[in-house]
Amino acid sequence: MWQASRRAYHQRYAVPVEGVGLRAAGRATASISAELGLTRSAVRPAALDLAALRLITPFLADVPAWRTGRDDGHPDSQIAQLYDTPEHLVRIALDGWPPTHPTPGSIEQDALRLWRNGAELGDIATSVGVSADTLRQWLREGSLHLSPTRITAIEVTQRFGWSRSLNRKYRLDGVLPEPDGGSRTRPWWWEETIARVAGTSLRHRCSHCGARMASAKGRAMHENTRHT
Repeated sequence: MWQASRRAYHQRYAVPVEGVGLRAAGRATASISAELGLTRSAVRPAALDLAALRLITPFLADVPAWRTGRDDGHPDSQIAQLYDTPEHLVRIALDGWPPTHPTPGSIEQDALRLWRNGAELGDIATSVGVSADTLRQWLREGSLHLSPTRITAIEVTQRFGWSRSLNRKYRLDGVLPEPDGGSRTRPWWWEETIARVAGTSLRHRCSHCGARMASAKGRAMHENTRHT
C-alpha cells in the first residue's frame, strides 16, 4: 500500500520535511502553509499523513521497540537518539498527531514573524487560523505578546502632549516621520521610531506639563495657550 501511495505523494502531496516537524509541534495547517510559502490546499491532512509515513517507513519494524522503551520509562529523546531519528517522528509513530486547536503558544512564532513584517492584526489572525477577536483577547490577557510595540497616532499625541493640529503639523513638516504601517486613518509607528524622534527632534520640554516640542517657539506657544 505504501509503495502504491508514493506516486500519489509525489504528484499531489509534496509537503517538505519541515512541514512534518511543524505539524508535530502542534502547528495548524494554515500556519504551516504560511511559514513554508505554500497554498493552504497544498498542506492538507492527507499530505501531512503521507509525508510523515514516508519518513517513518524505514523505522516501521522498530516502532514496537519504541513503545516498549517508552513503557519502560525511557524518554522519547533517548529513543530517538538510539535509533538516530528525530524525536518528533517517535511521537508521531506512538501518539499520532497532536491536537491542532490553535493556542497562544502554538501561533506565537508565526504571529511574531508577521507582526514584525508589518502585518495588521486581522491579517495575522487569518494567517494563523484564529479569529481577530480571539487574537485581541490573547493580547489583552497577556497570554500572547507581540513585540516591538506599535504606537498609534493618538498614543503619540498623548505621549508628547500634542494637540491633534500640532500632530498634523509635525507630520507635514517631517518632524514625525511617515508611519511605519497601518492605514491613512489608522497609522502606527514602531516604538524605536518614536524614541528616535524624541531623542533627536523634541528637545524643548514644557516646564509645566512636560510636553515636548521641536522648537523653542513651539514650546512658548504651547505654554501661552495651555498654561496662561
